[in-house]
Amino acid sequence: MLWNETDLLAATGGRFETNPVTIQANGVSIDSRTLQKGDIFIAISGDKNDGHLYVQKALQAGAACAIASQPIDNVPNDRLLFVKDTMQALTDMGHYARARFKGKVIAITGSVGKTTTKEMLRIALTPFGKVHAAVGSYNNHLGVPLTLSRLSPDDDFCICEIGMNHPGEIAPLAHMVRPDIAIITEVASAHLGQMGSLDSIAEEKSQILTALPAQAFALIPENIHGLSLFEKQAQQFHIHLAKVGLSENSLIQITKTTLQCHKSNFEIFCSGLAISAHLSSPGNHLIRNAALCLGVAFLLHLDMQKAALALADFKVGPGRGQLLPLAHKEGMILDESYNASTLSIHSALATLRLIPSTRRIVILGDILELGEHALQEHLSLLADISTTANLLFCCGDFMKYLFEEMPLTQRGVWCQHAEELIPHIETILANGDTLLVKGSHSMHMNKIVQHFAAPIKDQQNDAL
Repeated sequence: MLWNETDLLAATGGRFETNPVTIQANGVSIDSRTLQKGDIFIAISGDKNDGHLYVQKALQAGAACAIASQPIDNVPNDRLLFVKDTMQALTDMGHYARARFKGKVIAITGSVGKTTTKEMLRIALTPFGKVHAAVGSYNNHLGVPLTLSRLSPDDDFCICEIGMNHPGEIAPLAHMVRPDIAIITEVASAHLGQMGSLDSIAEEKSQILTALPAQAFALIPENIHGLSLFEKQAQQFHIHLAKVGLSENSLIQITKTTLQCHKSNFEIFCSGLAISAHLSSPGNHLIRNAALCLGVAFLLHLDMQKAALALADFKVGPGRGQLLPLAHKEGMILDESYNASTLSIHSALATLRLIPSTRRIVILGDILELGEHALQEHLSLLADISTTANLLFCCGDFMKYLFEEMPLTQRGVWCQHAEELIPHIETILANGDTLLVKGSHSMHMNKIVQHFAAPIKDQQNDAL
């Protein structure tokens, strides 16, 4: 049980207009479509939808109670907790759940790699206790308090993602999370349009340090952009920066890296210990993320080798670097369709070069939220793509500029929308091809993956 009526009243300051039924809730939901029996349903009022319209449906689906700011027709008041503002109630529940939690809390922010690093860390900490982690990419003003409100006092570890796309968003979320340890995965050009410069992005990411207790640790890549900004913030708030990288100056040093198309082997050298590690997914960027996670194990005084062994079970999520077989040809798809930034495209191209292929076909959609920097950022990919891709297919306004700069012999087709590329790719696809598919989430590059990849069922049968 996560919540009862006493805790709900204490957390939200709400009221039951009649004596409530006994509440024993085991979850929290803001979506009646995914609500599980025993969840508390919070009727969030958004710009496009009003959760109050779904209270009756949620209660019929087995919600323990609903939190609302107004009476609901045909719903008895003993099932409703009334508050002034349901969004504030969710936030207050997050604060309350964090305050009663006695385990260790780790917060992760960064321009790229937050969700992947969170999943890695969840697996790495599992041998040492019960781990509660954010679902999917729950990292905003809704996702962070939802993650905390679902936290059990019996859990040993909590991992929260903290995201942003505008200035001033990280600090309030970080202070709600109150982490014991922070990870900053990277500073890169994601959301450059809203933030204006990489220095501004670094400054915003550094705000996570302000929520750490004095003498706590934050893990950062040794070559992170804006290192001096992080050092200044750390000094002001008496935080230790633990660097992760290739040099001997890093607390967590990555050594003896071996990259292959389906896996990576490496060692971590830390405080006189050499730890062997293995990942079942390729890519230098994943090794760096894994090293950040092993750094958490070290700072928590856990067995780093045991954490490294657990990481061997890590698998990248859909659209985040999965290597999938083609449905009707002998070949592969490197599925990076979930999202894109300039840096993550470079990382994906580096992974593509590891895969033995007759031809490497790169399929890219626009990188969004770059503002006035969009053209420069897209064209900055030209040299890397020119030396990697046998053929380039593109969609979106800014990828058109990149496409037109490619040598004629390496141009496939440009279209406005992702699905328009599908018939053109079909005409040239041959055995031995590897496709890299990547673009910002709103470009719907996953439609290309869904069309060309073998069905998941077939992939599982093949594995048997």
